Amino acid sequence: MSPAHATCPIDDPADAEESVPRALRRPRVGRPPIEESIEFVMPVQFHTPASEAWWPGEKRLMLAVLTDAIDILMKGPGVNDPRRTTVFEETVAWFTRDDADWPCSFVNVCDALGIDARAVRDAITRRMPRRPPSI
Repeated sequence: MSPAHATCPIDDPADAEESVPRALRRPRVGRPPIEESIEFVMPVQFHTPASEAWWPGEKRLMLAVLTDAIDILMKGPGVNDPRRTTVFEETVAWFTRDDADWPCSFVNVCDALGIDARAVRDAITRRMPRRPPSI
């Protein structure tokens, strides 16, 4: 029998922990076991598909502007809300203008996002709610 076996009757340290009551055990000092500290990176996390999350901030802002404009146009003008009517009219003016002087004009936003402005206009115009006839 080796000297280590002669002084320690328990061969496995895990068995030694089980034999000592929990209240009397010393807390573990040092770093946690390797299994608990490893964070796996899956290939899908490393190589994500191209989406708007990878776009620079300017493009994401332009996408947000276009999305907001489409939402406003789809909701239509407010019946009894003058503020909503004003926002709707300003959005229609932005949507129908063909100028490319302003960086956030409809034409420039569509161009920066790689979207055909005419196709977007046609699709939105077809889906826009019609105004009730004024009396």
